[in-house]
Amino acid sequence: MMQEWERQLFGDHRDPREELSTIFGVDIPASGDVQPEALEWAWGVVDVSVMSQVEAIKVLREAEPRLGLRSARYLVQRVFAATP
Repeated sequence: MMQEWERQLFGDHRDPREELSTIFGVDIPASGDVQPEALEWAWGVVDVSVMSQVEAIKVLREAEPRLGLRSARYLVQRVFAATP
């Protein structure tokens, strides 16, 4: 509980890939990029053709309540970057 309070007060400085690793039960790839499982899940939840990045973050966090703001933002940036 104290760690959550500290994150809210001082900001969340964790590596978003670590949180995604915990949520999806996978390791951080050696390449250092986002986990394919997390990216695939996000693609299934986010519709980039009709959503802004802010809306996509909201939708991801509603779909997975354990997903922190920093990790959701990181994931959405990767999803939108891969959009043609």
